[in-house]
Amino acid sequence: MPELRVCVCTWNVATLDPPPKILEDMIWLHTAHAPDIYAFGLQEVSSKPHEYVQSAFIDDPWTEQIARVVCSRGYVQVSSIRLQGILLLLYARMLHLPFLRNIQTDFTRTGLGGAWGNKGGVSIRMDCYGRSLCIVNVHFAAHADQWEIRDKEYHTITATQEFPDCSTSRILDHDYVLWFGDMNYRFEDISREVIKFHSSPGKLNKLIEKDQLYLSMKMGKCFDGFTEEKITFMPTYKYDLQTNTYDTSEKQRPPAWTDRTLWRVNSNRLGEPKDYYIKQIAYKAHNDVLWSDHKPVSAEFCIQVCMDDAEALVTFDPVETWRRGDDVSISYTVVGDTRTSTWDWIGLYKVGFQNAAKDAETYIWSVPQGETKGESGCKTKFTARYLPEDTCTKYVLCYYSKTMNCVLGISNVFRILPSQEEENDMKFRADQVENAMPVEASAATI
Repeated sequence: MPELRVCVCTWNVATLDPPPKILEDMIWLHTAHAPDIYAFGLQEVSSKPHEYVQSAFIDDPWTEQIARVVCSRGYVQVSSIRLQGILLLLYARMLHLPFLRNIQTDFTRTGLGGAWGNKGGVSIRMDCYGRSLCIVNVHFAAHADQWEIRDKEYHTITATQEFPDCSTSRILDHDYVLWFGDMNYRFEDISREVIKFHSSPGKLNKLIEKDQLYLSMKMGKCFDGFTEEKITFMPTYKYDLQTNTYDTSEKQRPPAWTDRTLWRVNSNRLGEPKDYYIKQIAYKAHNDVLWSDHKPVSAEFCIQVCMDDAEALVTFDPVETWRRGDDVSISYTVVGDTRTSTWDWIGLYKVGFQNAAKDAETYIWSVPQGETKGESGCKTKFTARYLPEDTCTKYVLCYYSKTMNCVLGISNVFRILPSQEEENDMKFRADQVENAMPVEASAATI
């Protein structure tokens, strides 16, 4: 059965700026098994008032750094959402973009009884090759005595988040849910000294039995239907900054598995195991990352999808090489019943672009009601004066749907050549250089 490889990473970054080199080492996108989809969930991203206001206009430093690493390897940002210090970023390989649809986001504040967003959850949902997927990043209440509050936060988030105009309007309606973050669950009825003694390979079973999240799930208090892979890594909190040493401050906080990843297959689909399943293939903490007081935790999954009848909703006719100075006509077809809008556009993008909603070099509005044009398709054109000057880069066209917040179709890769006048001028200059070389050589000999 066809599968997509999905990697998620959760990290409480303790309001610190991103490290200069660690991210490149941590994100293993250069391996043979690089994921199709990559989700980053961060907590405690610095959200001072001026920084939070700035993030509405420009990307925060963490988003910029992650995008620089990820997008340089062929990924494009699908969506993002931020609630104060809680940030969720979703990336996918460019070839998958036309099959990730109906993308929506939502958030829930749970801090100060729901009035403040320092705690809570953010989510991104989408339809993906015939399956619905919801990805959730949370930051729950801190401290050991807030166990019951954390359980309630789970129920608050699942009860309040809604996705209008979707067949899966709630988080738990989705075929698949990936839920991760700083859940802040601690160990119950066990001393700091005993926790540290058992925080080593081969001794972790004693800690699992005392873990609050494990106990809550066992008693049916929260995360019904969710699964967590067996934990084989050391507690991920709390460390002295930029060390592998557990807290040596006056507070002497006990270590804990605060940073977790869980997954769920909709119970209505469990009778169809051949068509709906998640396989977890990795679950690990990155202890070599010396930065925050938390260690990042990543998990990798294979999720079953249906690619057999996958069809892009917009198909471009083959794009030939363009030439600067000339208007360029393009043709495309839209599948009937596709929800188009007069605000849809066709953008020209450099290969390696980071965000389809922001990074177009130039764009034109789509043909109105393109879904009614049938096989005859839609025809429109880019005006010569708006074409970019860069003729050394490869480009693609993307049809962006404002209604579904996603790309519905991508063209083949093509180039933009210099105008005929520019090409003649370059040829003339090259000929001048070539004709001058023998003279210079002779002069040098004399």
